[in-house]
Amino acid sequence: MNEHTTVSAKQLCTLVFLSLAVDMAVRPFTSGGSAGAQIAILAAVLNTAVVSILLLPVLGLLRREAFTTLKGGVTFGSKALLTLSAVLFAAGGAAAMVRSEAFFRYVSDEPMPQLLVYGLFLLVVFYALRCGLEGIVRVLGLAAGLFLLSMALMLVSNLGGVHLSNLTFQPFDFPEVLRTAARGFTLPPELPLFCLLSLHANREKRRPLLKTLALLCVFYIGLTFCSEAVLGMKAQLQQQTIHTLSRLGSISVFRRLDALHIAAWMLAELCKVAALAYGVQSALTPLLPHSQTCGYAVGLLAVLLAVCAGAPPETLRAVLTAGTAVLLACTVVYGCVMEGFYAKKRV
Repeated sequence: MNEHTTVSAKQLCTLVFLSLAVDMAVRPFTSGGSAGAQIAILAAVLNTAVVSILLLPVLGLLRREAFTTLKGGVTFGSKALLTLSAVLFAAGGAAAMVRSEAFFRYVSDEPMPQLLVYGLFLLVVFYALRCGLEGIVRVLGLAAGLFLLSMALMLVSNLGGVHLSNLTFQPFDFPEVLRTAARGFTLPPELPLFCLLSLHANREKRRPLLKTLALLCVFYIGLTFCSEAVLGMKAQLQQQTIHTLSRLGSISVFRRLDALHIAAWMLAELCKVAALAYGVQSALTPLLPHSQTCGYAVGLLAVLLAVCAGAPPETLRAVLTAGTAVLLACTVVYGCVMEGFYAKKRV
């Protein structure tokens, strides 16, 4: 990564928000129905609290500048951590491409060939890496605006179909909330990506990650509530609930606005993959000659894309969650070791 590259706290938060919010619209094609809104909302609040608690040690070390040696990649620990980060970010980007291609094929009357879609994704990623982080975050800000406009337009177009009688109510069942939370729990690669890019962010107020996670939880609650208020119990059986809402909504003489929604969502997916690919390049920069990092980043993304293309969505989610957990744990250990090492040197 260019040492002069800087991003603001707002841009990093937008990156995390858009990358995780688009997963709520473009969902993986998993088997089985989802929980009702009452249970799903409580489970989402619980999962957000758990993820926030797990991130506290990393954010604390980040605030105390315990990861500055990662920029150079000179120690064995930093090299191992950067290598693991590159593989995880590439796997996250590959999984996002697989999910996006499956969704695009699902919504298209005449789907494009699978290899052509993947090839276009990789070309866009290569171009984005050549533009640098500043170019990526500028486009990402535009994509976030279009995505939020799409969500607002979809909500307005479905207001006529919102009926509180569609909501299902049941006695509070804490074990069921725990089971739903466990099934839906995930640690996305965007969390360590945020931490890596924070090393090159502007110093003041550069890590408001927990607020972004809380905002994402509120966003999910709103989508879940509206989905069940419109679709009733049928919302639990939909493979792509938000896409179904985009097809039902109508404004004035305009019909079938789902094509515009899909365009906004796919742009958000492209930005997400580009951001993860930049994370791969950033992790490889201290380990390889700078002129080769872009090619290696795209190459690693293509290799893991071939691996992820045949894997079930549940397996991909589980592997990414486990990989992120391992990376966060290794990051905490590395930060504590380096913090103790420099404390001894000061003595």
